Amino acid sequence: MVKGFTFLLIFLLVLGVFGRLRYPGAAPRRLGAARCKACGRPMIGKGPCACGGKA
Repeated sequence: MVKGFTFLLIFLLVLGVFGRLRYPGAAPRRLGAARCKACGRPMIGKGPCACGGKA
């Protein structure tokens, strides 16, 4: 059972490595990417920032 679990982990690791090589830019966007251009606070939603600046 331990041997099967080890092979499963190795298989998933190999799949992850080949997936990164095949699609290097497919990583999810970071949460810090959407920030207000006026004050720099993180933007939540599509509305304007509380400081009055627009994203």
